[in-house]
Amino acid sequence: MWRSLFGTFMTQRRGVVCNEAALVRTFDSKNSGHDFVPQDICLDSDNNIVIVERLNHRVTVVDRDGRFVRTFGSEGTAHGQFFEPWGLCVNSAGHIVVADTQNHRVQIFSADGKFLRAFGAHGSAHGQFNGPSRLCVDDHDNIIVADTWNNRVQVFTSDGAF
Repeated sequence: MWRSLFGTFMTQRRGVVCNEAALVRTFDSKNSGHDFVPQDICLDSDNNIVIVERLNHRVTVVDRDGRFVRTFGSEGTAHGQFFEPWGLCVNSAGHIVVADTQNHRVQIFSADGKFLRAFGAHGSAHGQFNGPSRLCVDDHDNIIVADTWNNRVQVFTSDGAF
């Protein structure tokens, strides 16, 4: 059994069955006062909702009621800029880790959106990416990346070492 934002789910041999899931609330750009186009979401250490926006090339943070908190990033290739980011997660230090998909790298930011570091480059060698799309961290803060077009998963230390 596992929990998500949408309710409690129980796994069975023939798939996943929803057990009394109920919509708690919904919000959109109109509610937050800030336009956003969500691609992936997670919670930060303050229980804010962190949204990666692939088409707007940025990260937006809203509170649990959908009110705008902050945004960071823009389209580009420099540190702190994105080109179609697809996934994100937050590690135990509260750092926001973003799969910067079309720049073929992972970028790490402080909780307030300050650029900390990036790793990866376009390619197929160990430590390189071809469209990193989703990621998560384990209980040791290792960063686990779905390297989509290289058809593999890569695991890095919290500092981005392979």
